[in-house]
Amino acid sequence: MMAIDVKKIRITKLREYLIKIIDNMIEDKDYEMNTNMLSNNPNNYSLDKIPVASTVEKWITGLEIHKDVYSFRSRMNYSPDVLDNLTNVGFFEVFEDIIYSNNKKGILPDIDGIESIECLNCGSMNNAEANACEFDIQLQIKYKIGGFNESSNSKN
Repeated sequence: MMAIDVKKIRITKLREYLIKIIDNMIEDKDYEMNTNMLSNNPNNYSLDKIPVASTVEKWITGLEIHKDVYSFRSRMNYSPDVLDNLTNVGFFEVFEDIIYSNNKKGILPDIDGIESIECLNCGSMNNAEANACEFDIQLQIKYKIGGFNESSNSKN
């Protein structure tokens, strides 16, 4: 089996970027940030890669633009209290604003060749139970690989 340095792969670097955003957004730092696993406990998040065709463009120079699409999910407290539910919706509204602002300012995940990050939709509730609900928003990163003049740029 091939040894994989998980510190160098795109999902790890995107996860680290999202943790910084979450840490700046919420006061309660007692949360989980998983990949491909959303636990049943409130106050946790998961970053799940969505299978899509990754090639966006291929240039004659060998440069290629690729994309990855992820589902960023959360499980949050849920109740009949309107303020609690507005807070849940508000989290994703603020999150989307931060991603948009960071993208415009060039504040991007530390991914080789990254060109952009964007939210493909607004955060919405997918599932609700007695005390917890699940929200989801899709993120897309675009990055370049290859090209005649780029000897160090490789796919992570």
